[in-house]
Amino acid sequence: MNDKFYVGQNRKMAETTRVSEKELERREGFIRAGHRERHVIDPFTWSYPWKGAGVMLGVSTAALYLQNRWNKKPYYYAIVPRLLLIGAASAMGYAAGALREKHYQTRDAVIEHYMQLHPEDFDHFNDRNGRSFSQVLLPWYPRRTQYTRYD
Repeated sequence: MNDKFYVGQNRKMAETTRVSEKELERREGFIRAGHRERHVIDPFTWSYPWKGAGVMLGVSTAALYLQNRWNKKPYYYAIVPRLLLIGAASAMGYAAGALREKHYQTRDAVIEHYMQLHPEDFDHFNDRNGRSFSQVLLPWYPRRTQYTRYD
């Protein structure tokens, strides 16, 4: 009798944690890269090429500043060639980000194609809510040392 009670309770608890399809779509759309609205002040919404360019711009500017401080030179020392190097480093960061974005697009296309060719391998993804925790756990039978029988 207790087993039926707990199974019923687990089923009720699993039902309370389910969310609507619309909410699931909203959550997944918020998490995926490129689906959020872009803001200039929020680098997490930038595309990969602009993230790469921004990182390289920041790193190269910091390196320029620290080298000038270390050598006790003013900030405008050799400014033109250094600005050109900062621009080149930012362009390299942009190119690396574009390469990364292309890699991710190719990877996603390959995975989608494989999923179209073998849909039977991905049937468990159709159930958005998945299994409840009670269905995941295996039954546990305690084996205590004081209850073992020695022959």
